[in-house]
Amino acid sequence: MAVLESIRSKAGTIVVVVIGLALFSFVMQDLFSSGNSLFSSRDTEIGEINGHTIQGEEFQRRLSIAEENLKANQGISGIDDNTRQQLVNQIWNEYLDEYLFDEQISNAGIAVSDDELFDMIQGENINPQVTQIPLFQDSITKQFDRNKVLKFLKTQLSEENDPEGKYRDSWAEFEKSLSKQRLKAKYNNLLRKAVYVTTAQAKYDFASKNTAASIRVIAKKFDAVPDSTITVTDEEMKKYYDAHSFEFEQKDETRKLEYVVFQVNPSPEDRTELFKSIEQLKAEFQASTNDTTFVNANSTEGFKVETVKRGKLSPQIDSSVFNGTPGSVYGPFTDNGELRLVKLRGFKAASDSVKARHILISTQSGMSPAAAVAKADSMKAAIKAGADFATLAMGFSEDPGSKATGGDLGWFTEGMMVPEFNDACFNGNVGDLVTVTTQFGAHLINITDKTRSTNKAQVVYLGKKIEPSTRTVDEYYAKANDFAVSAQDYDTFKKQSEEKGLFIVSYDKLLPNDRQVNDLTNSREMVQWAYNPERELKEVSKVFDFDGKYVVAALTGIKDKGIPTFDQVKENVKPLAIREKKGEMFSKQFTDAMAGVASIDQLSAKMSLPADSGSTITFSSYAIPNYGYEPKVIGRAFASPLNKLSKPVVGSGGVFVFVVSSVTPGVAPTEWKDTKNQVAQSMAGRVDNGVYTAILKKGNVEDKRYRFF
Repeated sequence: MAVLESIRSKAGTIVVVVIGLALFSFVMQDLFSSGNSLFSSRDTEIGEINGHTIQGEEFQRRLSIAEENLKANQGISGIDDNTRQQLVNQIWNEYLDEYLFDEQISNAGIAVSDDELFDMIQGENINPQVTQIPLFQDSITKQFDRNKVLKFLKTQLSEENDPEGKYRDSWAEFEKSLSKQRLKAKYNNLLRKAVYVTTAQAKYDFASKNTAASIRVIAKKFDAVPDSTITVTDEEMKKYYDAHSFEFEQKDETRKLEYVVFQVNPSPEDRTELFKSIEQLKAEFQASTNDTTFVNANSTEGFKVETVKRGKLSPQIDSSVFNGTPGSVYGPFTDNGELRLVKLRGFKAASDSVKARHILISTQSGMSPAAAVAKADSMKAAIKAGADFATLAMGFSEDPGSKATGGDLGWFTEGMMVPEFNDACFNGNVGDLVTVTTQFGAHLINITDKTRSTNKAQVVYLGKKIEPSTRTVDEYYAKANDFAVSAQDYDTFKKQSEEKGLFIVSYDKLLPNDRQVNDLTNSREMVQWAYNPERELKEVSKVFDFDGKYVVAALTGIKDKGIPTFDQVKENVKPLAIREKKGEMFSKQFTDAMAGVASIDQLSAKMSLPADSGSTITFSSYAIPNYGYEPKVIGRAFASPLNKLSKPVVGSGGVFVFVVSSVTPGVAPTEWKDTKNQVAQSMAGRVDNGVYTAILKKGNVEDKRYRFF
């Protein structure tokens, strides 16, 4: 992310992508003990790949190493849930490589030589992962420096500087990851080279894309008759299922949940009590001589002075503030889910917007703030001596978002930048050169323009979130728990929901590794509940607590991988069986009406359906203008005789009858080399994903990560 974007969004932390298996990690022998509790039961299998069982303890060992590597390289003490899940996925993919792809690559006789690895790290064709490592980049220009790699290999990896071999082990893992990537690339390239297109294939591809048919269509769409008017029996649905069961095959097992939500909201009593407490603070706030301490002690948000123009405050207090006296407190009023007071500190003339440019000397890669400021000040002196700001920015600024434009940030309003940057710009004058430090480093700022100053109020807010009290939270939990205890089966679950006026939310196709159900934040626990091997169909859950929402769920569907049974997909089969029945009914109507009819216009009049004015299609197209996705109709059209009404065709959206008035071939090239190359490139582009999918399917992969993570 560009530094400018980070400044604008006020992001406090920049997430760094883990490169390879991470460099320079400190791996401690006892770091795995904390994860053992996850796998204390008998069944500790994470999954199975190609006959190889992945045990939980070994998986946790690798995960712990990855976590420690990440923390060491990013200088952080903890890892959030999203980052941990990314690492879990990374470790799982490593196992897939080992037990599926490594075997394929080995059988193909592919290898990476020592010379290749040397070339990737310190030769003429450096791998991008190496060039992106900050340690191997110039601290000023951020350009890759091969000499820094050589120095690192000679000094940092020496036995003298790395007596325990921690760096050497980590570097060896990194080299191993580079080799694996090269092996995969070679394997995929090998398969791409195997793609061959014959002249006959090229001619077929050309004809399907360039032969045009002029067609007129009349259609009776399925939605012309409501589904509710069509009755299908269980026998008819079963017949449809038997003929189309392969269409219902599932690549992954899924679950269906139905649940009710008890949303915990503040009660009227909670609001009244909060209003009283704010009213009590109002006089103290007005009398306070240290607003910073008072606000930090009594407000949900910390102390901050805001400069606002008329019309930007809440309508409840805007007029009072701008007609008020400095030191006065106004409110309380409701704003952004808070009950607030606002204290007027005074008025000042200030611009609405500022235009500026800057040169950033970053401290993100290890430079000290003092050194960054010194460098910025040296550039400031150079500019005052006649150097061009834009030229220096393009050469030395470390903000990729503005570097290319000479550091120009354009116009921005107050509050868009981090506080130090914002204050320097809005408190300065046009033409000023100012050096300030922020969380990103030292900025040399040049204010290039400002809008006309207007009278603005400087205010401080004191606010408290309008939240439910502990009493209210307990009451909602009691309601949810009473519901869960009495709803011991699905029928009671539904009955109680209706009686209590609770809306049942349905969530189908829940996957085992989903992190969230609908909009229920941090609801991973409910996913794991649904996938517990001991869970039974129609079972009702305990009460889940998801960030202010109490949830009770029922497991209403279990579908395993493969082709599900008829009963499992009966509700999905019904609309399809109805559509099939409509197709038979509409086809008969067309067939009966076509007796004695010679043209599509006559059929249109007899069926009271419009016939279109005509459109052009190619065999490779999937849609008919005005009718949408209809490949079956298009296929039949290119096999039909000219100027003759077709038989009824049951398509995706209805039943069609058409007439083809002409078929015009494209002008074939004199030679087919370019066409063959185009088709080959298209086929080769699908190799990587196709091979991955095929190997994955052949490997009989069973993923049980959802049970532990």
